[in-house]
Amino acid sequence: MPRIPKLLLPLLFTAALTACDQKPTREEQILANLPLQEAYAHNIERMASLLTRTHPQLAEDTIRSVLRKHLTVEDQRQDLYKLYSEKNFSDAEFATIVEVTRDPAKARALEETEDGQRLSEKLTRLMRETARDEKAQALAKQRLQLVEDELNALEDAGS
Repeated sequence: MPRIPKLLLPLLFTAALTACDQKPTREEQILANLPLQEAYAHNIERMASLLTRTHPQLAEDTIRSVLRKHLTVEDQRQDLYKLYSEKNFSDAEFATIVEVTRDPAKARALEETEDGQRLSEKLTRLMRETARDEKAQALAKQRLQLVEDELNALEDAGS
């Protein structure tokens, strides 16, 4: 065996072992620990329910389908990556968020503490900042306009 491959083999093993020891990225932690799919489904249901009032000629299933087409789970995932990023929350704060997301009793108990109130205020502030962000507003408006346009087209086609 030539000398270079002999030297590369131990290096590759070391690199593989090091990669196994690394902690998961925040994105991996978000995917593993937060109920993204359930939250997405809940949001789609709420929006579909509201849109049935303004588009009564369309079936709620049709409205849900249009919403899913223009407001994807990947969009929501990217929004959560930004919100819960390491820039915004320390590992300890994120661990607390995950813990209270899984256990409503712990969430209520945390609300009674100073740390819990601080964390809640921080989360609320970040969500408000995102809601006020002009780029985020423009993107949300664009997505919702696509939904409205398609729902209107479906209604016109059905008339």
